[in-house]
Amino acid sequence: MSVTAEIALFIATTKLKDIPADVQEMAKGFVLDGVGVTLAGSTEKGSRIIQAHVKELGGRPEAAILGTKLRAPARFAALANGAAGHAMDHDDTQLTTTKESTYGLLTHPTIPVISAAMALGDRMGASGKAILHAYIVGVEVECRIADAINPAHYREGFHSTATMGGFGALAAAGVLLGLKEEAVQRGLGLVASMAGGLRENFGTMTKPFHAGRAAENGVVAADLVRRGFTAAVNILEAKRGFYNATARGFDPAKIMGRLGKPYFLMSPGISIKPYPSGSLSHPAQDVILSLVKQHDLKPDQIERIEVGTNSDIPNALIHNEPTTALQGKFSIPFCMAIAVLERKAGIAQFVDRKVRDPKTVDLMKRVRLYVDEEMERLGLDRARCIVKVTLRDGRVLTGRSDAARGMPEKPLGKEGLEEKFFDCAALVMKKAQARKAADLIWGLDRLANLRILIKDLKSA
Repeated sequence: MSVTAEIALFIATTKLKDIPADVQEMAKGFVLDGVGVTLAGSTEKGSRIIQAHVKELGGRPEAAILGTKLRAPARFAALANGAAGHAMDHDDTQLTTTKESTYGLLTHPTIPVISAAMALGDRMGASGKAILHAYIVGVEVECRIADAINPAHYREGFHSTATMGGFGALAAAGVLLGLKEEAVQRGLGLVASMAGGLRENFGTMTKPFHAGRAAENGVVAADLVRRGFTAAVNILEAKRGFYNATARGFDPAKIMGRLGKPYFLMSPGISIKPYPSGSLSHPAQDVILSLVKQHDLKPDQIERIEVGTNSDIPNALIHNEPTTALQGKFSIPFCMAIAVLERKAGIAQFVDRKVRDPKTVDLMKRVRLYVDEEMERLGLDRARCIVKVTLRDGRVLTGRSDAARGMPEKPLGKEGLEEKFFDCAALVMKKAQARKAADLIWGLDRLANLRILIKDLKSA
């Protein structure tokens, strides 16, 4: 059986009862996180532009655009919600199955999948169980396809959430629509040809647009193939197919016989972000916040801050002199400076005016990101860092992190997940409404109709 065929079989035949109970329970936390960051991201300027565009397009009001009172055709709701979910770069991050893989080069798995699933589920009046089923299958497919790709795909310019998120979205849509195996194969073939997204757009509105387009692509591809639309049925492994064309190859052993054995959500896991910025910055943010609080550091005490990492991290955190919040999300100088100035790194800190504040600009000039020999020797499979703060009185403070908060070994837990959800939801609704929505998500498998939840995901 080919790789494409095995994936299609998994999508078409996996039932919710086949998925272990602990995986289902864990998945609810990721859905809560995905919905939360979508609500918050719906307020971003880029999201508002997409919402205005979708509203102008018109069409049947099939599905909700979360955090607003708007409804749109399912494909456009998936686009708007997917873009909003990635707008703050606050959504989860896929880990790797092997030490040889490179951390940060894989996908932000939840947003393309849940955006497609909720848009279609709203259109269909699907049950919460159906959404949970579609989400778990979609994330499993997206993560396995991404895990197997040659890392050259990302290093040479593709944004993997954009290119592989569509496969997860198609899988979720296929589950909801009950697509048969052969139709799913055609869906994979079609969505592969729709894939695109380049990392040069990091730090602009186009990066979150990538996640929205991936979600939309999955919905569109599923709708077309269920009507008989044709596409290649061997798209992943073919000589002129997805892996060879975009990455010069892949490792089929990371997919064949691995789907759901165990589920990727359980091992190696998916990291949930405590900060709304590129995940590669998070270990350093943990360290600097700890040092600031432990030593009661003030900006005028600091001579310089040095952040030592592996060589992968400067390849993604590309903005040393950011001028916007979108750039600041991919800037170690800004992440370090704002942590010192405000002792926080939340939604309120990643805004344009704080990036441009003269005090921030001055402190950013004292921050240096460099490749540390020890961090490099330890490998690229995860983000590690050493932070050294040199004070003007001659003291030197240091800290190290090999795993950021939110990683599987340092989980946020239910309390932390809810704290983040309420922080995100507060941008569009009151606490009581957010509390009700959170309770419905925790009980997703008992929800008779997704629309019951959707009613509580509108702006106040």
